[in-house]
Amino acid sequence: MLKYLLIAVVVIWLLYSPILRRARQLKRDRRTAAPTAAPGPAKAPQVEDMVACAHCGVHLPASEAFRDAVNRPYCSDVHRIAGPSARRSGS
Repeated sequence: MLKYLLIAVVVIWLLYSPILRRARQLKRDRRTAAPTAAPGPAKAPQVEDMVACAHCGVHLPASEAFRDAVNRPYCSDVHRIAGPSARRSGS
């Protein structure tokens, strides 16, 4: 009985061994072929000027500001239409 078990184990090993070996080799090849990201200098974050809304004073990036005819920044189109606040127009 042990003889048949040993023969079965050897046959199974012979069948699966080349397949498993090939699979491991393919995995190894993929790992070495994949370009590794070398840690380089980090990109500096983009710095943007902040402006205060002429109506409510909320600060927002200059590129997102709505502008009126005299180039005053506003946080929304509604505030642009409403115009500058009386308490903010002095500053």
